[in-house]
Amino acid sequence: MVKECRVAPCAHGIVYFSPAGSTRKVAFTIEERLKGLEQSVTVFDLSLGMQEVNAQIIAFCSQSGPCCLWIGSPVYADHAVPLVEACLRQLPAAEEQYGVPFVTWGGVTSGLALADMGEILQQQGYLLLGATKVLAQHSSMWGAEQPLAQGHPGKEDLDKVNLLVEQVVNKLKQPVKETLAPDVLEYLSPALRADAAGKNLAVAKASRPPLAADPDKCTSCGTCEECCPVQAITMDKVPIVGDSCVLCMQCVQHCPEQAFPYDHVTTASKIEAMAVASDEEKETAVFV
Repeated sequence: MVKECRVAPCAHGIVYFSPAGSTRKVAFTIEERLKGLEQSVTVFDLSLGMQEVNAQIIAFCSQSGPCCLWIGSPVYADHAVPLVEACLRQLPAAEEQYGVPFVTWGGVTSGLALADMGEILQQQGYLLLGATKVLAQHSSMWGAEQPLAQGHPGKEDLDKVNLLVEQVVNKLKQPVKETLAPDVLEYLSPALRADAAGKNLAVAKASRPPLAADPDKCTSCGTCEECCPVQAITMDKVPIVGDSCVLCMQCVQHCPEQAFPYDHVTTASKIEAMAVASDEEKETAVFV
């Protein structure tokens, strides 16, 4: 697929959501390389307030001239986080707009996240110039002795991200811009695709007990409320977790009293078993 258009300076916007920090690390790598290539860059962190940040993104995309959006999400329940997909669906359509979705995944499966994000971008009129799935330490295994994908993303992973940035910038300099074919991001085996299709965050939340702190351990310190990236927690002697929770588990991880029950051993065993059952190569991959 190709798109003919004039060569003009392109504004880059980097949109990301990153409770555990891995997606942020990739976003900052993209930002640094773009600036090194003397590109105009604006960064949007969705954890700073969905409504306000979305308005800023829409304003950025509505400006005159071409723009390229790099949009990143961790993979939760085989998909991008719902608030990232919601952000994508609100993007304004205009001429000369391009997209590069990126995800971080914990070594089980990257699921349908990239394919879903790419499809939404294309529905909104954005042409895909590239994509990447970046291996990252599994965010639910912070208490394990050997977390899945420990040490990732490392230098080798981020070198691949830098190469993607260079390739995308080179594409943008061409009068005829080569875009990704629609099926490039459908890389999972049929078995994994079928499994991922039956999963999502709502199903995951419904299959487990609601997050709740032990009132005998909770000191009402407010740490959980402060670290929640989607502002889902309010304090009423003990934390009350609202429907906007995305199961990032930051409240559980950072509670100084360990007031939220969490079975590290059982969790690690389940994740390791899922990783063994997955036939996806456990590595960072770039698509251009």
